[in-house]
Amino acid sequence: MKHIASVKVLLVASALLLGTALPARAQDKGVEIGTSLASLMVGFGNGNSGTVLGIPSGGFGIMNPGLYASVFVAPKFAIEPQLGLIVVSGDGESAHLANFGVQADYFTRGTRASSPYFFGGFGVISISDAGTTPVSVSGGAGYRMALGDRLTMRADGRITHFTEARGNAFAITISLGGVFGRK
Repeated sequence: MKHIASVKVLLVASALLLGTALPARAQDKGVEIGTSLASLMVGFGNGNSGTVLGIPSGGFGIMNPGLYASVFVAPKFAIEPQLGLIVVSGDGESAHLANFGVQADYFTRGTRASSPYFFGGFGVISISDAGTTPVSVSGGAGYRMALGDRLTMRADGRITHFTEARGNAFAITISLGGVFGRK
């Protein structure tokens, strides 16, 4: 039963991710779809601390961002739905950790060129049998490198606050993306 709930979360989040990406393609502004390659996260606050290194990080950089789709809505601005999911199953039991977030990006030199960028976002985290659904609020800055017309690489740093006494985290992430829907 728990596994079915995890699949439902994944399907709904995927539909939302694609639902925002497809209209951007129709407008010919483009969309960048990518994933995290590596992440280092340091948790602090609320009496808790710890470090997580994820390579690839979509699994355990606590999914920041995991899978993303940057929908370019203006020459320097993008809205970015994000999705991360971990499902563990064995011995008739299953558990999940799912994160769905939305981030707003501002690229100082525009979305077609290599550019520093700033962002802010929020997300909802679902954890099996947690009895709570923490919300995350984050902000940070990074550099997005255009590697030709269709490939990008990003490096960013973010600070995230988790509600419901879950603490805070600082993360550094490297991501790789592909740009679609542009002429």
